[in-house]
Amino acid sequence: MKKYLGVLFLFFVPFIFVSCEADYEGVGDDTPDADPVVKSITLSISEASLAVGQEITFQVLSDQNNIITSSCKFFVNGTEISGNKFKPGEPGEYSVNATYKELTSNTESFLATATELKDFKFNVLIEDFTGAWCGYCTRVTYKLEQLKKTTSQLNVVAAHYGDALQYSKISEMTNAFGVSSYPHARLNRTTKWNETDAAVTSLFSTKAKAGVALESSISGSTLTVKFQAKFSETGTDMLYGLFLLEDDLLLDQRNYGDFGYGSADPLVDFKHEDVLRYSFTSPLGDNIPNDSSKAGSIFEKTLTYELPAAYDKENLKLVGFVTDGSKKSLNSRISDIGLTQTFEEL
Repeated sequence: MKKYLGVLFLFFVPFIFVSCEADYEGVGDDTPDADPVVKSITLSISEASLAVGQEITFQVLSDQNNIITSSCKFFVNGTEISGNKFKPGEPGEYSVNATYKELTSNTESFLATATELKDFKFNVLIEDFTGAWCGYCTRVTYKLEQLKKTTSQLNVVAAHYGDALQYSKISEMTNAFGVSSYPHARLNRTTKWNETDAAVTSLFSTKAKAGVALESSISGSTLTVKFQAKFSETGTDMLYGLFLLEDDLLLDQRNYGDFGYGSADPLVDFKHEDVLRYSFTSPLGDNIPNDSSKAGSIFEKTLTYELPAAYDKENLKLVGFVTDGSKKSLNSRISDIGLTQTFEEL
């Protein structure tokens, strides 16, 4: 009997040993899976413009949205660099792309300037859609009038509809901005102003990436204006606009309450300010070529207008603005006639 038990023991022990060894190998295998196949890569840059000697950083993402920067090679103006950081040695436009194995990324461009580019003071643009027939419009007019007394960073354009001061292309503006009731004041061409000071003053600390400067003169009845826009970062699909405004225009104004001017209705010979008389451009803006809206670039355009005899030259002023492709005002500037402005760099 012991003989048979011995034989059985010798038979089962190797079997158990081999079976356990196989199970151990399967459970304990921590060999990683093969790298997922990367089919495309995307390059991004830390900034679109910088001063000579400053450092720019590049990053690469795979199509699985993994950062693979350390596994890539980078080429600036066609020459491979060491690592993913670069300091331009001279002013100019640079291009960069990356490679990962057999893949090549998109190409990005950046601008190096001799001096550091400066941002600009931001001026709020409010377009007040109004009319002498609108009895509640005096409420908005008064609030804007009081707010202008406290700051130089608010530019108001009064666009009249349905009265003797109506702007000739008012429908183009109201359609574009969805104006269907009055009063309606548009804040930086994006939203309807809620008539609070804070909605305006909270924007004064904005560092604008576009600056505006105007230069103007009158010879006889010809008004000549040089519009300039400067950019601290590259933009595309930019637009510029230039309005001619007139102050101190007298016209009876309906008035449905004491909003600041008393309760008389109408307000006889009410003095209308900031009245939009003419637009040198489309009221929605004209195109700025992309080559002229790169970081460090200055766009310039000279425009003329023959002033009607009815316009009082002493009461005229200009408002210029720059918008992006979504119609948002990036900055604006107001100027009396006969001035030469410089950019309001910070």
